[in-house]
Amino acid sequence: MHLENLICVGVIPGPHQPKDLASFLCPLDNEFVELADGVQTFDASDYTQFYLHAYNIFKNGDIIAIEKLMNLKGHNGYSPCCSCEIKGVRNITAHGTIYYTPLTTPHHERQTCPSMDPRNLPLHTHEDFIGILEQLDSCVTKRQRHLLSKEHGIKGEPSLCRVNSIDFANGMPWEWMHLFLENIIPTLVDLWTGCFKNLDTGTEDYELAPHIWEAIGAETADAVKDIPSAFVHVLCNIASDRSTFTAEAWGFWFMYLAPILL
Repeated sequence: MHLENLICVGVIPGPHQPKDLASFLCPLDNEFVELADGVQTFDASDYTQFYLHAYNIFKNGDIIAIEKLMNLKGHNGYSPCCSCEIKGVRNITAHGTIYYTPLTTPHHERQTCPSMDPRNLPLHTHEDFIGILEQLDSCVTKRQRHLLSKEHGIKGEPSLCRVNSIDFANGMPWEWMHLFLENIIPTLVDLWTGCFKNLDTGTEDYELAPHIWEAIGAETADAVKDIPSAFVHVLCNIASDRSTFTAEAWGFWFMYLAPILL
């Protein structure tokens, strides 16, 4: 996304995030309604007037932004995913309060969440969202609404939905930069180097020995010396200093260097 391709429709001042994002976006939602109804527009090709109809069919943002836009409980909740029905589990023995979502759930007598096949996840549909919103509206007590919201991960109606042109299940994905470049790739590197939450490799054999990772780090720094800066800025030794690795750096390293260095 480049600035010349963006239209800034508003800025929400900090330092704290808004509790009710929909209220800040209400003027924009009104504009979307007008666009859907039709706005008189001049056609320069034949010098005539016509009614232009436009619809918002897609929303994009990082995890927190999408949770705010969709009015979800959040990625640390019991139902964290906006696309599928996977359920979270807590570390009960350590009295954990944050839910996480392993595909293979722990073997525990109080564990009721089934393991999930990543190739066959139970996906949400737009109709599912609409049905849950109707159930939330019909709740009589706050406790009933709280339990239903926790079960499905939905707190209420999403923002920017007056026109009803967005598929709630598929039209608001987490954006690629934060999700993949600044989250998944660094986590994979931690896992490959034995630095991820004190986990071992289990029955697998993928952990890189320290001397191999040090060699990969040195080769990373050396590799970019002859690559034009238009492709990537200078990369440091990934084994000793990752503080300068931006999303661009992670993307270049993972897509172009890692397949060779690893």
